[in-house]
Amino acid sequence: MESNGNNSPLFLVFYLDREMMQSEIMQGFADQVNNALVQKDANAMAFFIPTDGEERIECINPALVEKTEMGKINKIIEDIKNSFDIGHGADEGKNNPDNIIDVKKISKK
Repeated sequence: MESNGNNSPLFLVFYLDREMMQSEIMQGFADQVNNALVQKDANAMAFFIPTDGEERIECINPALVEKTEMGKINKIIEDIKNSFDIGHGADEGKNNPDNIIDVKKISKK
């Protein structure tokens, strides 16, 4: 995928039903979207936001946004990163079997 002109990534924001976001299907869907972006070498970031309202997908292209609006967009992205601990280590070791908690074993105690 070509650069959008100012080398800022496209932002794909998926507003998805809150209940679906909590299902096993969601992880596979998110993985597929992220894998597609990597395979296409896309200059894009995908965010998955739970919603109780309308489901939708929005694409924000910073190359088409007025400079005065970019401050707002950057703040939103920063809030998302902080709220979901993106890049701050929350998911480190998530695939390590030593970090798995078996809820069934805990609930039987």
